[in-house]
Amino acid sequence: MRSLHASAVLALVAASQGGCVPLDPGSDVVFDRTALHEIAITVDEAHLGQLRTDLDNRVPCTIVYDGDVVSGAGIRQKGNSAVDLSEKPSFSIKFDEFDEEANLHGVKKLLLNNSKQDPSFLREQIGEVLHDRAGVPAARTAHAVVSVNGVDRGIYVVTEAIDKRFLRRHFGEVNDEGALYEGPCCGDFAEDIDAVELDGGDDGGGAELRSLAAAIQDAPDEQLAAEVSKRLDLSRFLTTYALEALLGHWDGYAYRANNYYLYENPADGRFVFIPHGMDRILDDPHFDTETEPVAVLPRRIREMPALDERYRAELARIVSAAWDEGAVLAAIDRAEQVLGEAAAGDATRGDLSEFKAHVGALRSDLKLRRTLVDPAIVCGDGEVTGLETCDDGNTAAGDGCSARCRVEP
Repeated sequence: MRSLHASAVLALVAASQGGCVPLDPGSDVVFDRTALHEIAITVDEAHLGQLRTDLDNRVPCTIVYDGDVVSGAGIRQKGNSAVDLSEKPSFSIKFDEFDEEANLHGVKKLLLNNSKQDPSFLREQIGEVLHDRAGVPAARTAHAVVSVNGVDRGIYVVTEAIDKRFLRRHFGEVNDEGALYEGPCCGDFAEDIDAVELDGGDDGGGAELRSLAAAIQDAPDEQLAAEVSKRLDLSRFLTTYALEALLGHWDGYAYRANNYYLYENPADGRFVFIPHGMDRILDDPHFDTETEPVAVLPRRIREMPALDERYRAELARIVSAAWDEGAVLAAIDRAEQVLGEAAAGDATRGDLSEFKAHVGALRSDLKLRRTLVDPAIVCGDGEVTGLETCDDGNTAAGDGCSARCRVEP
């Protein structure tokens, strides 16, 4: 086993590169998808009671990640309600909780998701692949077999935390100081600024966030795009919103005001949306891209012809240019091979059985979804195809069939 300590690791890297220390050296090793990682967590018996019940405060632990030992880490359960340790809770780990110099190959924080809502263990990874191809940053993921105090807890999805290191990777090392807000379930910051919580940086962005919320709520239709674009990267948001619609991400910002981060990018002072919690994407391959959003901004976008046209154009662009079905299916095949190596205890074998029972349906749903959202489907051609619920040969509203080829309410 190798004991990792920040000062020792950085010294080695600096020596090997003439004193130049790269950002987060070796973090890709942590999220290597070609390997089934092994994570052993040890928590002193005296702290197990708190780990079972306290969702806010971490307890000391030692983490062994593929043979690398990190002492001084902190662990707590992740989620809205405590789960008995025997029932496979999700975990949030901070490697530097009790030793500020500790890290795992430059990684300071990890999430271990139990994937109870996704027995395929793959939806977050599919979401990441397609977001990355569409130009939207999303957390890296991998798979691991996890044990706690020597007891097998099964297969987990290892997920990158949205923190300073994530921000540096995507926005540049000098642009990691902006305010980062997390939107817990379920509230739209545009309607209630207290619906989001400061999760990084300082609250200097609070006034700017309130200004963005006011623009979303109050800007006249003809000024909405201009006023919002001063405060938010609107083009990137349209991509994020279109991805939620295409992936049927009903548990995201647009449709549930959930699972989102807002980051004030110091490069231009504008906010960007960062998605997470994508373990329910493609739940329904027939999810309608015309579903009315819950959040104010996407709802206003759909109500304004010019912005609605931009949204629809982004749907078509993503499906045509970013939705690489072959690449996603290859990722599923790779995961099937990696997870097939799992051979630990009963919990892992049970999870592997669940994976095998669901992975085929996920492949089928992915292929079906691509055919249903095909940009070649034409509204008004008289044929009901894709997600259309009606098509009477014209695009005029008012005759029972809407201009978007949906049955009018």
